Amino acid sequence: MSLIDDELARAEAQSVERRQQLAKTAVALQSRLKPSALARDAVEELKEVGGDLARSGIAAVRRNPLTVVGVATAITAFVARKPIIRLFRRNPSKARKD
Repeated sequence: MSLIDDELARAEAQSVERRQQLAKTAVALQSRLKPSALARDAVEELKEVGGDLARSGIAAVRRNPLTVVGVATAITAFVARKPIIRLFRRNPSKARKD
């Protein structure tokens, strides 16, 4: 065998090996890109992020409890503003009638 034949045989063997590697990679990608696998990965990521957010939120509440109470009161007052306004409007009108 000549040098050219040896190099050609090595190149063909290398080509077969690379094609096999490419086929394995393609199969791995197909399994990772299935909708069920993507959904499972997304749920796991959301669990991790949600847990981290909850822990950081609890730590913030422990550091600033009065601020949290103030913000919660402001949000509650905003959400219930119409009933609160009606409550305060009724009392003065009843006091005038008596």
